[in-house]
Amino acid sequence: MITLQEISDTISGAWHNSSNSVKSKGKYWIVFTGESITSCEWVHPNWREIVEYVVKEELTVFLGDWKTSEWGIRTFNFGYDGATTKNILEKVDDINLVNPDLVIGLMGGNDPTFKIEVSKHVENIKKIIDSLNTKVVWCTSTPAAKGYSKNQEYEPYAKACMQIPQSERLTMIDMFNLYKEFPTEKFFTFTSEENPIENVKKGDLDLVHPNQLGNAYIAKVILKEVFGIDFDPEKYWKDTLVGEKYPEY
Repeated sequence: MITLQEISDTISGAWHNSSNSVKSKGKYWIVFTGESITSCEWVHPNWREIVEYVVKEELTVFLGDWKTSEWGIRTFNFGYDGATTKNILEKVDDINLVNPDLVIGLMGGNDPTFKIEVSKHVENIKKIIDSLNTKVVWCTSTPAAKGYSKNQEYEPYAKACMQIPQSERLTMIDMFNLYKEFPTEKFFTFTSEENPIENVKKGDLDLVHPNQLGNAYIAKVILKEVFGIDFDPEKYWKDTLVGEKYPEY
């Protein structure tokens, strides 16, 4: 778990000449990586944006200083639509250029579609993690809508992924199973563009990519499991619908 104290020490030490200023960077940069579930650039607010918003809000309360949190915390979208674990492994050097303090990965559902075997899937993820020069949180993918065949195809991948040993530098999150506990019947409301690879026709219900509420529930898991922050996705979502500038959660 990443504590607010740890983030505070990393950001504020260099600015305020604290005793640990030699170790401090004056910033806390987070990279999000994965495929379309992570990039989700057509959803606003998406789970990446929600995580950034909440962590900044919580750190502002913790420090009593909005400038340190809002200036010090930066996030970067390294999510690539349609990517496999092989593709993300090929992008590791790009991620390392940012020199992030934390990488949060959420992906995996494309590997069965592109015939990447389970063993290779796990091997790719291990290589990604080993090649990143920082703390890593790795999440299995969210499940698709209930009853969709992609869930059965991906389940052995998620199970194998969760066998990767955790460490002080690595946190594994079983998003595939945790997400099933939520009201997923409310998450899949988008219509699809044509996708011949998945045999999806334009206008079909999108059974894979969650809507705004579904993204808020992804954020709920990340905020709790990674940062220890409680988050009410329904409250946040309702506040955004009525146009609140600073949605509560």
